[in-house]
Amino acid sequence: MIAALLLMLATPAPSAEAELPCASSQPAERLAGQWTGPFAGADWTFELTRNEKGWSGRYRTTRGPNWHPLERLSVSGGCVSFGLPSQPPVSFHLTLGSDGRTLAGQIAMAGHLSLPFSAVRGS
Repeated sequence: MIAALLLMLATPAPSAEAELPCASSQPAERLAGQWTGPFAGADWTFELTRNEKGWSGRYRTTRGPNWHPLERLSVSGGCVSFGLPSQPPVSFHLTLGSDGRTLAGQIAMAGHLSLPFSAVRGS
């Protein structure tokens, strides 16, 4: 049932190798913090952190309290892309809204499906 719904909502995803242009004028520093949004029947919280070595990130869901690292994290201006350690591969390509309180963009699944996603700042 969920798979059928995802297929109905899906559009072709950009190539995994294609670099998506950043359409945000927000500075990268505003991405730091926790962001929560719904995906696959759960609320997902992503935490983005910047230190002297660069950016790092982790995530958890309402289905499990444990944090897991994000993969392939890339920040460019007010845009962020990252993957989850999953099969099939899942990657997020998000842009910080002008209000600095929302992230919105697309989730690419296995390089074939693209679904809309949005999250709000939690901290």
